[in-house]
Amino acid sequence: SGGKQGVPVTIRSIIGRGWGQGSQHSQSLHAFFAHIPGLKVVMPVTPHDAKGLLIASIEDNNPVMFIEHRWLYNVIGHVPEGIYRTPLGPGKLFREGKDVTIVAISYMVMEALRAAEMLAKEGLEAEVLAVQTLRPFDDSMVLDSVRKTRRLVVADTGWETVGFSAELVARVA
Repeated sequence: SGGKQGVPVTIRSIIGRGWGQGSQHSQSLHAFFAHIPGLKVVMPVTPHDAKGLLIASIEDNNPVMFIEHRWLYNVIGHVPEGIYRTPLGPGKLFREGKDVTIVAISYMVMEALRAAEMLAKEGLEAEVLAVQTLRPFDDSMVLDSVRKTRRLVVADTGWETVGFSAELVARVA
């Protein structure tokens, strides 16, 4: 419909290996879904953002694929009572730094934060950013950070080729 007709549906899905499933049940299909015109793709990191992004997704007038990484189910964090929304689109700054930008998706944000701690012990300050909305993707925060640090590392559970990380690196290049 070229955006003329609303399709307010949110599909909640899980990715990530573990819990006894075979490899065919543990794919990271977020890049696949991001290729579908008109479909928004959301991947929260924290419990707080999961609630806010899910509410925003449900209230959106477009179809949204809401993808949760199973390893994030063990993350504990404060979730306020009541209704609140986390806007779809913008990235989220998890840690400020000046030496390298680490952009991560979903569970890989936790790994990026661990890497930043290791780098800090070596005297390097890593800026850690999360992409929680893959489509639409607002690259402004990433571009601003890379202009500052002049270095980029991307952490993603998806496929190496033709994935979201390749798109992100191409935009920065």
